[in-house]
Amino acid sequence: MNPQPQILCGVVVSAGKMMRAVKVRTAKQTYNGFLKKHFLTHNSYLVSDPNDSLRTGDVVKITNEKRVSRHIKHVVTEIVAPWGPAIEERPKVLSTEERYEKWRIRKEAKNLRKAARLNAEVQGVNDGASVEAGEVREKVAATAR
Repeated sequence: MNPQPQILCGVVVSAGKMMRAVKVRTAKQTYNGFLKKHFLTHNSYLVSDPNDSLRTGDVVKITNEKRVSRHIKHVVTEIVAPWGPAIEERPKVLSTEERYEKWRIRKEAKNLRKAARLNAEVQGVNDGASVEAGEVREKVAATAR
């Protein structure tokens, strides 16, 4: 039984500086034992935004899913309150199923490229790998449509 991923709500503080990634700041409270008081602090997360649909100032919900890269472990699930252009004018935020399907297509393309390269190495042909890689790209483009 897999635990439910944690859903956090935060504000986009940096967008448009990285490809397909934004920085989201979430609020939290920490307790100071000496002063016996709670203080408001924050955590910042690098979040995957595959369609570049977020703008600085948006309030979003994020969740931790499969690791996207070395520093990006979270993904945008929903825009709660947009800042700037309306949500309808922006690219759509991908659902979990759409993200998984996109990942699966990329993974299949990678496996086809690896198989083509291994076949070329076994046959001893270096130029054949680039020809087969072009065929793989055509197959991936056809499956993505």
